[in-house]
Amino acid sequence: MNRLNIFLVVVLLLSGCSEESALDTKKNTPQDLIAHSETFKKGVVRVTDKVYVAIGYGLANSIMIEGHNGLIIVDTMETVEEGQEVLAAFREITEKPVRALIYTHNHADHVFGSAAFVSEGNGDTPVDVYAHETTQYYINRVVNKIRPVIAARSMRMFGSHLNQEELVNAGIGPYLGVEKSSVLHAISPTHTFKDRLKMTIEGIDIELVHAPGETEDQLFVWLPRQKVLMPGDNIYKAFPNLYTIRGTYYRDVNKWINSLDKMRRLQAEFVVPGHTRPIVGKQNVAETLQVYRDAIQFVHDQTVRLMNKGLTPDEIVHQVHLPDHLATHPYLLEFYGTVAWSVRSVFNGYLGWFDGNSTTLNPISPQETSKRIIRMVGGSGELLAQLNEAVQVQDLTWALKIADTLMYSDKRGEARAIKAQVLRKLAAMESNPNARHYYFTEAMELEDDDFTPAIYPKPQPEFIAQLPVDNVFRTMPVALKAEDTLDVELTVQFNLTDIDQIYSIQIRRGIAEVQNHALGEPDVVITTTAKVWKEVAANIRNPLGAIVSGDLKVSEGKLALVEFLGYFDLPEYD
Repeated sequence: MNRLNIFLVVVLLLSGCSEESALDTKKNTPQDLIAHSETFKKGVVRVTDKVYVAIGYGLANSIMIEGHNGLIIVDTMETVEEGQEVLAAFREITEKPVRALIYTHNHADHVFGSAAFVSEGNGDTPVDVYAHETTQYYINRVVNKIRPVIAARSMRMFGSHLNQEELVNAGIGPYLGVEKSSVLHAISPTHTFKDRLKMTIEGIDIELVHAPGETEDQLFVWLPRQKVLMPGDNIYKAFPNLYTIRGTYYRDVNKWINSLDKMRRLQAEFVVPGHTRPIVGKQNVAETLQVYRDAIQFVHDQTVRLMNKGLTPDEIVHQVHLPDHLATHPYLLEFYGTVAWSVRSVFNGYLGWFDGNSTTLNPISPQETSKRIIRMVGGSGELLAQLNEAVQVQDLTWALKIADTLMYSDKRGEARAIKAQVLRKLAAMESNPNARHYYFTEAMELEDDDFTPAIYPKPQPEFIAQLPVDNVFRTMPVALKAEDTLDVELTVQFNLTDIDQIYSIQIRRGIAEVQNHALGEPDVVITTTAKVWKEVAANIRNPLGAIVSGDLKVSEGKLALVEFLGYFDLPEYD
């Protein structure tokens, strides 16, 4: 290819076009993903007598069980606004008051709309909230050591910044309905259990069974008289997210298989998942649960078999593929998880990050690798020509690799713009929403230096109040700006008067040690309540305002507090 042709290709790419035709995102959207949107047709579906499910109001479903004189709600959507909309839809069926909530697990789309279901008033009868004994712990992790990176990756994965043509659906729901103005408020559980809980609420016999899978705290709800199973997120109409690209701890697939086997033994006639539509009919339920668990076991077993032969994850992902009878099953199409991502997760769950190849033990930096490759091929101009050639022949994954190599040596060069366009091309062809959204959003980040994918709805004081103050203090060390504190030695003691508890934070030359007791003679003493400090640490209350109001006192004056807080990256909200 001569230089003029290379120039024309680059111009066309930078303008968002190929040599053949302009890139029409909607036209190039895979038809199977478009068809999958029918799964999320909005409305309340009657499953069987007394059981209804709201589908399409957000990422997850909410289920209503109608008792004699009150309602049981299983899962409550991701925002209070969505919860209110779902409750209004349920109110078209019955005006009975909500008597109980059940959380199948801790994920935001199942718990953070719960305040909507208890706010309308239930007389003198409190709303009971049932969950596994560990669910509150996981909900509390919303004030998290890794909140910023998880928020950014989640918004990329769910396509929160994409337009209607780019975001066809989210694989397990129409969309994630979290915006910066959203209200998130999960009511704390009032009743918890470890393994199994049997009860009768408003005349409805209910069993809650711990069933770890997509989360460790996952449970399923079983109505033995109605033969209705509510499995939470352990099955939905898509290949399971055995690993999520937004990031998570290891999801134990063996536990997931065992949980599905528990469900199979119930011989349910109706399954109402936390996402997608109900499964109806005893034979249909049995067949679907079986193929779902078989697919998970197949990926696990074949990954481990090839691990034991010494293969690396990069090698295994190209060899493990579901057999046709599983790969083509409507509940195993890769609209959420993928086999390849699951293979990598299984490998990492058993063996950790090291792939077994000594070359990867102490590699040279990506920047140095880039320099050497560019020198080896005869300069960045030659590598750019290779990039354009890869794009021209639609070798797009290889084009990304070349673009990354060039970008390490020139972050603002032509390769950056070309990579963005390649990502858009890959996104337009991708039927897995998580990958599709990630491609589109990363392209947006490359095109606009000021764009950030993270969305931080400002937490409500009522929700912050129920978080353990210990959780808030333990999060602070990873927010320390080490580079600003390498010469700092400072001990700050917190006297929390409402809970009669002392906490100390000692900044010691680049680290922050937290203890729930005094650490010698403090340099600064802060006297306040746990509630006020949680609001200050969450950055939803002005610390100087708290001083002026008398809710917070600082022994060394307000400047000492400002200086101390300045050492930390506190949460930011628009």
